Amino acid sequence: MKKAIIYIRVSTDEQADKGYSMRHQEEYLRKYCEMNSIQMLEVVKEDYSAKTFIRPSFNKLLVRLKTKKIRADYLMFTKWDRFSRNAPDAYAMISTLNKIGIEPQAVEQPLDLSIPENKIMLAFYLSAPEVENDRRALNTLVGMRRARKEGRWISSAPKGYDNKLDDRGKKVIVPNQYAPIIRWAFETLASGDYGVEDVRRMCLKKGFDFKKSQFYTYFKNPAYCGRIIIPAYKNEEEQIIKGQHEPIISEALFDRVQLALAGKRFKTSYKICAQEELPLRGYLNCPQCGRKLCGSASTGGSGIKHHYYHCKYPCRERVKAHEANSAFSDFIAKFRFKEGVHKIYDYISENYFKNKNGDKNAQKNSLEVEIEKNKERLNKAQQMMLDGEMDMADYKEIKRNIEPKIDALLAQQLGFNQIEVEYKDYLKKALSAIQNLGHLFDNLDVSGKQDIIRSTLKENGVFSGGRVRTERINNLITLITYGDGEFGGSKKRKGSKFCSLSGIVPSAGVEPARFLTGV
Repeated sequence: MKKAIIYIRVSTDEQADKGYSMRHQEEYLRKYCEMNSIQMLEVVKEDYSAKTFIRPSFNKLLVRLKTKKIRADYLMFTKWDRFSRNAPDAYAMISTLNKIGIEPQAVEQPLDLSIPENKIMLAFYLSAPEVENDRRALNTLVGMRRARKEGRWISSAPKGYDNKLDDRGKKVIVPNQYAPIIRWAFETLASGDYGVEDVRRMCLKKGFDFKKSQFYTYFKNPAYCGRIIIPAYKNEEEQIIKGQHEPIISEALFDRVQLALAGKRFKTSYKICAQEELPLRGYLNCPQCGRKLCGSASTGGSGIKHHYYHCKYPCRERVKAHEANSAFSDFIAKFRFKEGVHKIYDYISENYFKNKNGDKNAQKNSLEVEIEKNKERLNKAQQMMLDGEMDMADYKEIKRNIEPKIDALLAQQLGFNQIEVEYKDYLKKALSAIQNLGHLFDNLDVSGKQDIIRSTLKENGVFSGGRVRTERINNLITLITYGDGEFGGSKKRKGSKFCSLSGIVPSAGVEPARFLTGV
C-alpha cells in the first residue's frame, strides 16, 4: 500500500476570502486517500505564505524525510498553490523531493510529471496564483494612489487624529482631544527657544506621552497642516497635495518648524532647561572661571529636593537656586520709567492705529461681502433642493462645506472690532509690566521667566555676594528706564510681592498672556 503525508497550508487572507480552511483541506485529502487505498501517515499544517519555502513546518518535515525518520511515497495537497506560488522555487523543491523518493501531487490538479509536456501545465498552475497576487497588489497600489490624489488619508491616523468614516462610508481622519497639544508643540518648537527633547518633556507634563524615538518624526509630517504626500511611482514624480482632512496647524507654522529643525531659527546655542526651579540655567556665568552655570537638584535626608546652580568639574562653585532667583528678581525690580516715556508711547500707539484704519475698514468690508456670498450660495442650494432640482445628498454635502466657512467668517467678524482695543490694552499693560518686573518674574511659569531674562540681559549675568550683576542689559531697557546704581539713577526698592498686580499681566486676547519679549 502506498503511503502519503498530507500537507495543508493556509494564510489568513485566504481563509477569510476564499474559504481555504484547514478543516476543509484535511477532510478532502482524507477522503481521497480512503478512496484510493493510500495510507495516510501524518498531517502537516502550515499558516505561512507560499511565496518561499521558508516555512517552519515544511522545513521540519523535509529534514525528517532526508534523514529517513519518516518514509512516504507521496506528499499530497489539494492544489499546487498550496505547495508553492513561486515557479522557480517549486521546480527546485520538486527535484529535491524526487531525489529522496517523494512525489508531490495535487489531488484536484493531478499531473504525471514523468511526462515532459505536463510540466507546461505545472508552470501554469504555479504561475496563475503568482499573477493573481501581483494583480491584486497592483490594484491595491493604484487604488491607494487614487485615494491620495483625491486628498484622502488612507493609512493609520497620525498622533492627534482618529480614523473615522464619513457620511459616504469613506475613511477620514479627524482631530481628537490631543490635537491642541500637537498644535502647542509645533508653536513652541517654531519659536526657536526650545529643542525637540525639551518640547517632548513638556508634552509629557501636559498628559500626552510621545515615544522619544518617534517624536522628531511628528514634526516632519505634513499631514498636520493638511497636506498629503503622494510618493513617486514609475514616471510620476512625488507630489504634495491638499488633503480633505481638517489641519491642526497652518502651513506657515509647519514651514517655520522645518526651519527650526534645520537649525535656522534657534536663537540659543545651548539647551534650555525647562525646570520651574531653575529658570536662570544657561543665563548665569561662574564668577570663578566664567563658564555657564548648570543646574541640578539633590535630595536631602528628609527626601526634599534642593536645587542648585553649579559649575562643572573641577570648579567647585555652587549656589542655591532660590537665592539666585530671588537676587535676579530684586535686580530687575529696580527698573523705573524715565519721565515722559508713557506719553511718547501713547502718542506712537495712537498714530499707528490711526494709520491702520484704512486697512481695517477694507478688511471689514471684505469679510461682510464674503459672508453674504456664502449665505447666498447656501440659500440657492436649499431652494434647488426644495424644488427637486438637487438631491438631498448633494445639498447636505454643500451645506457641510459652506456652513463651517460662514461660522469662521462670523467669528472673525465678531473679533475684528475688539482687536484694536485689546491690542492697545495689551501693549499698555506690557509696558507697565516693566515697572513691576520683580513681582511678574516671581509669579510666571518657567517659560515666562525665561522670556523676561532674555528681554533683560544682553549677556549672561553673574551671581556673587547675594547679588546678580551684568555688564550689559537690553538697550531698550537702558533707554526707557532708570536702573540701579550701576546704570545711573537712584536705587529703588521693589514693592511688596503680595500687592495686587492683576492688571499688569496682559489678559488673553489677541495673543497669549505672556510677557512681551524685547520690551
